[in-house]
Amino acid sequence: MARRSSALLLVIALSSCKHESAPPAPANHDIPRATVPIVIDGEWTEPDWSKVSLRGQFLGSDGALARPSSEVRFLHDDKDLFVGLYAADENIQTSDAFELHVGALALRLDATGKVTPDTPGLRVALDRDGSLDDPKNNDEEWLLEVAIPLAATGLTPGHFVDVKASRCDVTKDGVNRCGSWSGALELAP
Repeated sequence: MARRSSALLLVIALSSCKHESAPPAPANHDIPRATVPIVIDGEWTEPDWSKVSLRGQFLGSDGALARPSSEVRFLHDDKDLFVGLYAADENIQTSDAFELHVGALALRLDATGKVTPDTPGLRVALDRDGSLDDPKNNDEEWLLEVAIPLAATGLTPGHFVDVKASRCDVTKDGVNRCGSWSGALELAP
């Protein structure tokens, strides 16, 4: 009887423990091939950006949609990985930036359109709805359209590469809010 009681107590004790679960593994996704030429002009006017691209909404550390809202989009052609980065932003600052990791390639892309480190063949264009470094203004958003040479990414059909996009933003109420999106990506044929 004592052995049963001990076993029962152990089961009860184990069931009441709170176990931290590991974060979910990044999802595997194919990056769609663009059906029309993508012009790097800071405007997502090509229909592929809205109809074909792989899209990911940023999530906060709580798993809910990040606020302010951020999004990443992906397309490719034979030469480039195309990345679209969107940031809702009520107070656009020079220091505002996305961090983008594609395999071993790590980039910082800021609200001025500057990319670091310098990557040969990379092209970027910016569209900003708001003023830079003017906290009195109520800004709206900024977005980047980026072409990264495929050779710099490690992406190929049939070979998945870990990709992560993240962004933190200090809102007008002085709170630093962060969000990110990640996945294991390969090129669709």
